[in-house]
Amino acid sequence: MSDSMHRGACRYCGAPAESNGLCGRCQTGERSDSFAVMGLPRRLDIDLQALEAIYHRLSRDVHPDFHHHKPADEREAWLKRSASVNKAYRTLRDFHGRVAYLVELEGGGALKPQAPPKLLEDVIEVQDLLEECRRGEETERRALVDRLQHERERLLDQLARLESDLKRGAQEWDASLGAEAERSPSQRQILRALQDLLGQRVYLLNLVRDLEAVPSSVA
Repeated sequence: MSDSMHRGACRYCGAPAESNGLCGRCQTGERSDSFAVMGLPRRLDIDLQALEAIYHRLSRDVHPDFHHHKPADEREAWLKRSASVNKAYRTLRDFHGRVAYLVELEGGGALKPQAPPKLLEDVIEVQDLLEECRRGEETERRALVDRLQHERERLLDQLARLESDLKRGAQEWDASLGAEAERSPSQRQILRALQDLLGQRVYLLNLVRDLEAVPSSVA
């Protein structure tokens, strides 16, 4: 166990360590902060190569095999720590998962996809076209393919614009971070916008997948 942990500070996030040298803030439990686990600030722009290097280093440090000689309660704590490292890496390595996690971590709650009225119109239109395609005769279904392909291309364009908005929102969040712990109204607004964009993305992806499944069934 490191000297820094014996001095009572977690070497990963700097929080006070518990009596067994482990940190209750970042190293154990389902509510662990994945950014703190990896020793990172709550930023959305992450160097993935650096993240992977941190993951491999921490995995070696906390692997249960290196702590098998310790008391049972400490072995259990290191096992939880190892699980937290694995979970943090899986969470943070994907951009969209990272954004969703940050929103939830900052109090926005788990992602609940909601579509604005205009997108709901697209959902209904695409579903109607798909139903026509399923029920129609072969010649009618082939005639609908061009319309479905057009809808797919339009939705892909819309998805590309949404991805740009997500990247821009992530940059705004990172630029807004300071030393203060309390989040400002503008930061909460950024988080709400990111959550809305993620919800719209779920709808768009589902629509595109439905459309992409059609040509093979009518060829």
